[in-house]
Amino acid sequence: MSKQYSSVSMSSREQLPTLKITNGHCTAEIALFGAHLLSFVPNADATERLWLSETAVFNKSKPIRGGIPICWPWFADIYPDKDASDNTKLPAHGFVRTQDWQVIEIAESTDATTITLSPNQLGLYGFSEKLLASVEFTFSKKCSIRLITKNTSKQALTITAALHSYFNVTNIHQTKIIGVAGKYIDKTNASAAFEQLLPYLISSETDRIHLQDENNHFDFIHLICPDKKISIEQHGHDSVVIWNPWQKKSKTMADMQDNSYIDMLCIEASITQGTILAAQQQHELVQIIG
Repeated sequence: MSKQYSSVSMSSREQLPTLKITNGHCTAEIALFGAHLLSFVPNADATERLWLSETAVFNKSKPIRGGIPICWPWFADIYPDKDASDNTKLPAHGFVRTQDWQVIEIAESTDATTITLSPNQLGLYGFSEKLLASVEFTFSKKCSIRLITKNTSKQALTITAALHSYFNVTNIHQTKIIGVAGKYIDKTNASAAFEQLLPYLISSETDRIHLQDENNHFDFIHLICPDKKISIEQHGHDSVVIWNPWQKKSKTMADMQDNSYIDMLCIEASITQGTILAAQQQHELVQIIG
């Protein structure tokens, strides 16, 4: 970052370079590894919105646990436009969360700081080099994350993707999810379909895909926590994924403490059914956090 900015400075987390944002509305931090948002704290209540594992790894040997990982051009193990005859072991959640990104633009005003990043490598694992990705962070009273995909090829291409956001909920036993209802696919139960009971509470390992339907769009979600309320606005998604590993699985994860599931919950703006981009078409997956 050659130019000096009033609200953005270079910093680091162990071995990873980061951008620190401090303006009149908030503080935040982005790791250039994965374009990974690590922290967002609005000045209005000085309360961290994102959860970051105390044992997260910051040496590029694995993805960062917590914050907002960017899953692209596929989510989980859903590999669109992939040659079925290629049995190469593919990484979960795509290939951009485990590579360095570069700063494309920084814009500052009295109202907001906007930072645009793009990955250093595209066209991996059989995906077209003409399928482009960038992410635009806007930091103000709220934090907006826009994952922008552009198909610059001459043929249609398909992606799945997610903003895999980890939220700091203080106590999962006392957290209520507002704005998510209807049927869901339960990944902990052989992908069986169930109807969500209300109020939406988490009481065990949870890995659910809620698909949009005519009654449930998941555009506006609220987390009601013991000491705060987190607002989540989403666009460009076809589903929302709710995830908490609970204690048994947390104990098997080296980058999570045994009881850290208590103060985290993932609410993921997701494309799980696939979005087809025509030639020269652009798509935006957006999450706005307040």
